[in-house]
Order: sequence, then C-alpha cells, then structure tokens
Amino acid sequence: MHPPTTRLGRDIIFDYLRDAGIEYAFGVPGTHEIPLIDGTTIPENGVSYVPCLHENIALGAAMGYARMSGRPGAAVVHITPGTANIIGNLFNAYRSNIPLIVFCGQQHSDLLIQEPILASDLVRTAGQYAKWAHEIRSVDEIPIVMQRAFKQLLTPPFRPVFISIPWNFLLESPTMQEPGRVTRIAHAVTGDPDGIAAAADQLARAEKPVILVGDGVGEADAWPEIERLSHLLGAAVYSENQASRMNYPNDLPHWQGELVPTQDGVHMQLGDFDTIFQIGVNSQAQILVFQWQKGPILPAHLKQVVLHNDSWEIGKNSYADVGVLGDIKRTLPLIIDAIAEHDSHDETAAAQRNRAILALDARRTDAFATAAALDSAPEQAATIPDYQVPMVLAEVQKTLTKPLTVINEDFAILPVVQKAIQYDSPDAYFCTSGGALGFSLPASLGIALAIGKERLVVNIVGDGSALFHTNAWWTARKFDLPVLYLVMNNHEYKTLMTGLAAIEQIYGWQPTHDAWYLRLGQPNQDFARIAETFGIDGEVVTEGKKLRAAIERGLEVVENGDPYIIDIRIASASAPPIDMLLAEKPGVDAAVIEQQQAMGPP
Repeated sequence: MHPPTTRLGRDIIFDYLRDAGIEYAFGVPGTHEIPLIDGTTIPENGVSYVPCLHENIALGAAMGYARMSGRPGAAVVHITPGTANIIGNLFNAYRSNIPLIVFCGQQHSDLLIQEPILASDLVRTAGQYAKWAHEIRSVDEIPIVMQRAFKQLLTPPFRPVFISIPWNFLLESPTMQEPGRVTRIAHAVTGDPDGIAAAADQLARAEKPVILVGDGVGEADAWPEIERLSHLLGAAVYSENQASRMNYPNDLPHWQGELVPTQDGVHMQLGDFDTIFQIGVNSQAQILVFQWQKGPILPAHLKQVVLHNDSWEIGKNSYADVGVLGDIKRTLPLIIDAIAEHDSHDETAAAQRNRAILALDARRTDAFATAAALDSAPEQAATIPDYQVPMVLAEVQKTLTKPLTVINEDFAILPVVQKAIQYDSPDAYFCTSGGALGFSLPASLGIALAIGKERLVVNIVGDGSALFHTNAWWTARKFDLPVLYLVMNNHEYKTLMTGLAAIEQIYGWQPTHDAWYLRLGQPNQDFARIAETFGIDGEVVTEGKKLRAAIERGLEVVENGDPYIIDIRIASASAPPIDMLLAEKPGVDAAVIEQQQAMGPP
C-alpha cells in the first residue's frame, strides 16, 4: 500500500511536537489513540512512545521529563476514564508550573451528540487544571490549535494544556498542509522601573528583612542573585512549603529551610521580622488548618514586597505594599543594585545581621554533623529511624563520581532530605507543590529518560505512596530506566498520622475509635518481592548497620543502567534528634519545632 499523497491530521500534530523538541510521548493505549500512537513509529516524526500501565503514571512520567529536560512533556490518554485517571498528577503539574501537552482521544465527531460509550465533556473534566483546554471541532482546526497550545506552553506561567481530539480527525487531511511552526514569545521582561525603585526603597529601609523564595527562583536559575541579595540585606532565606525545586543552596548559612505547614509554625518563623521579600512564590497557603482569629498565614505586621513573572501570584492572598511584575533573573539584579545605592541602606546593620546568621549556622552545623555521625553509621541498630535514610545517602553521596537527583515523596522527613543531601542545582531536587500522592514513581520514569545517563536518580518514597503506582516499575524495567527506589516501609500512612495529631492538638478532638485505617497493617508489603514480579532486582533492609552497604549496591546497579529497589523497614515512629527546620528563632523549645515540622501535607 502506497503512503497518502497528503498528510493526515496526526502528521500535522507531530510537526509541532518535533518543532518543540519533544522526544517522548507517554501513554496508555486506547482504541481512539491508535492512529496517534502509530505516528510515533515513523522515524522522521522524532517522537518515541513510552507505554505505561495507568494514565496517572503516563502523566507523572511526562511531568518528570518536562522538569528535567526543559521542554514540554507529552502524554496520550484515553477518553473519559483516562482523563479521570490523570487528574492527580495533572493537578500536581498545574500547581508546580510544569508544561505538559495532553492529547486525549475522543469518540468520532459525528457520534458525540448521541452520548456514546465512554464519551463525556473532557474539556470540562480536565480544564480546571490546564492553562488552556480545547476539543478540536474539525480537522482544519488542528494547525491553529497546536500553534495556540504551544504558544501557551512556552510562555509563563508554564502549565499544562489539554487537547481533546475526536479520533476521526487524526485520519483526515487538513486543507492547510504547511509544516507546523511554534511561535516563541520573548518573555524575559524586565520589571517596571518605578516598581523596582519602590521595592528597593522598602527593602533598604527595613530593619529586620527576611526573604521568601519560591519555585519561580529555581525556574529562573536565580541562586546567585538570591545569595547576593541575602548578604546585602543580612536576611535569612526561607522557601515556600513543599516547593517542587530546591530554590536556594542548602549548604549556605542564610538558608533556613521551608516554611512549616502550620499557621502557628509560620508565625513562629517569621514573627520577628518587619519586611518580607517574596520572590517567585507560588504556594501561599500550604497548611493543614487555618483559624481566622490567628490572623493571616504571613504575620499581618509584615511589609510585603513581591517579585514574580505571574501577576496572579502577586498580592493573591494578602496586600502587597510593593508588587513588581517581571522576569526574576532580569529584574532582581536591578532591585539589588538599587538597594545597594539607596541612602537608607545601612551596611553596618546588614553586616551585624549577617554575623548573627553565620554564628547561628555554625552552631547548627556542629549539631547536625554530630547527629549525622551517629545516625549515618550506627554500630548496632534493631530498627532504622526514617530520618537516618537521607543521612546515610548523604554520606554515600560524598563518594560518588556523578551528581545526584533526588525525587522526594516522603513528607515526614522532608526537612532532613533537604538539609542532609547536597544539591548542585535547583532541579537536583524534585517534589510537587500539588500534594496529590502517587507522583514520584511515575515522575522517576521521565526523569530517568531525561538525565539518567548524566546523573544518578534516587526516589525516596513512603510505602503508602509507592502502593499507588508500583506498576510504574513495569515501564522502568521495559525501558531499563536507572533509578534507585528507597521505599520507606513502616506499614502506615505516617503523614496522615501526624496530620491527625495536628487536628487533635488544634481542636482537642480525638477519633471515636482507634484510627486503624491509617495503618497499612496486614498483609505487610515486601516491595523487593513486588519489584521481582516486574523483573527488577532489590532487597529488604531491616538493620541500620546494613543500610549503607545496601544503598551502595543499589547505586552501583543504577550506574550500570538498571533500576533497583530497597525496601527499608523503618521504625513506625521516629523524629530527627536535632532542629532540622533551622528556625531563625534561638530559644524556641526543640519539642515545639519537632512538632511543627512533622505536620506534613494532608
């Protein structure tokens, strides 16, 4: 059979994917998508298909690939069930500002009015978590829709787009047969000069400034600018809670960790400051419980200066005294220069604040080193505290020749993961700001495809989260994706247990009966055996003294190009022995700090 003389609708789609540099499309095969999937078998289209066993895995893999490759991710899903299945990770991608293009195969266009099997309003289902969502109404729309979709994908804020395609349009030929080209908007716009001057004036006059960085900083690769700013102001640097990137180097003294996920905790951290400079902050209400009588999440007395490239995030939840809309990488140096030249900038006071921060950091560094020495190489241990795992990984990291990329989905030890391990770039750490569980195993697939040969990929994941999508390991084995999976197996939903503790503390309420439903209990899961069913090697570790050797073995397997699973039997209740929060408030009771930091996402 000879190929058609005119190109089909699906061929036009691949023109745009190729022009955007997209290498992979992740999906679950469905009848309506077969023509589109078939297009990935044509070498000149330049896109390879990566099958998964669940649509949320495909979406998560596309999300991981997009974050690490710097290009949009692509997923192909199936009609109503497929669209419903992606919502968790579509939400994560939307909240984490990750650009994805999602193609969904819809029923035949002439049949839709009759409400056929599986058909529904797909745009309505997915649209609330997409920057733009559209259902194609004729084959001739395809070039315009693709052009518009990629224009949205490549312009801030970077978020998913969703395209529903009645399958018959994939096999029809559009009238316009020109090659697809993607409009790229030059979006690195410098902030308004008056706004820059106002921001500098407010910050130069501050007596107790503090900096709050968000994912916009990591997106802009603005670590050097934040470091210069923090020294200039003598200001501590906090990160938005549950950031999807490492938005400031964790080995620098001004870094104080993330804001804790409680109203009281944020007030404890920020209450002594008078001015806060929020830079690229996307997640402004990452707490479990809010009580109006306690005031806003950020203390009400704080003067707020905000810089962002997304106007929606400026003054979204509280009044901003100064709001500057502009590219962070371009605008921040102008604000820094204006502060340095401002008559009210007190270099002596800033130097004094810097000395206090350095002294506090020295004390914390000594305490952390002492704790790490005890916990990273225990002589005897019947159980393994959960916080010990990232500490041991950090010790092993010092011996590696390749850099680490860590995917974290164990929120109970998030402060330790962020403090103990060293990160050489914002994207060396990956989480999501959405909080929908079941993202890390899927994301690891796309991350490994993007960077698995240049870096060592480690996925730290709780047992409850891992059980969402252990079938992601089918794809990991099928494509030999080198990821070390550290499954924190304590047979319970620990973040939910700590969430319950928060509710009990704040409201004085207790469950009517034992909360057995928050413990996984019997039957106990052996993740090494589960991995074996997918053809992946692994092991179970029950003693702390054997943990380092197991991690070293796992990284050696990964270095050789294969996945590996370590089922780590951690103690059901453990807490870091030191202040992992690095709270900028000397004298705060350590028990209060541990209690605040333990309250992870709901």
